[in-house]
Amino acid sequence: MADSEIEGKRRRLGLATGIILVLWAIYTVVYTLPLDDALSAALEIIPGVLGLTVLTMGIGFKPGECYLRLGPISKKGLALLMSFFIVLIPILLTGRWVGWNWTAGLIYAPASGIAQELFFRASLLPITIRLFERSRLLAVAVQSALFAIWHVPLAFTTAPLTGAIAVVIVTFIGGMVWGWQVQHDRTVYWAMCQHIVYLILMSLFVWE
Repeated sequence: MADSEIEGKRRRLGLATGIILVLWAIYTVVYTLPLDDALSAALEIIPGVLGLTVLTMGIGFKPGECYLRLGPISKKGLALLMSFFIVLIPILLTGRWVGWNWTAGLIYAPASGIAQELFFRASLLPITIRLFERSRLLAVAVQSALFAIWHVPLAFTTAPLTGAIAVVIVTFIGGMVWGWQVQHDRTVYWAMCQHIVYLILMSLFVWE
């Protein structure tokens, strides 16, 4: 491969990385704003769609490289996802039961889960893996850190300090679990399903 072609690929990767990070910053602001649930659900999907557009049309990633393929889950991946449900138990126990809300459970929770996975695992993760190709663990950790930081503004403005810190810790663990499983099994849909279930269960409680 010619040096000019290599340099061109590096520039495109750098530009795509910059765009993804800008989208992350915008997404963080949107997630923090006190928006109507319907508007928030509609806006949340945009960063993921734009991120995937940048990767596929901008620098030539194939859908499979963005983990947008149907595929089986490995035994290790399944065990990891199942173990992550254990983390949810103490979180729910600290909340106050408010009961079922069909719009929250059937519309907003699935919409948010899909949107977050399309951005963080289908858009951000492929970029970090390309950037840190010598260490996939580091790549997963970087996207996990950005996933946790994304929760910081809302967590620290709506929850007590201990609760906010717990949110950051749990979301970092979640980013590691989902990021590892997605890149290991080469599909985002299992993590997306668990993320949706998490948000549905959490919609049944409030934290004050």
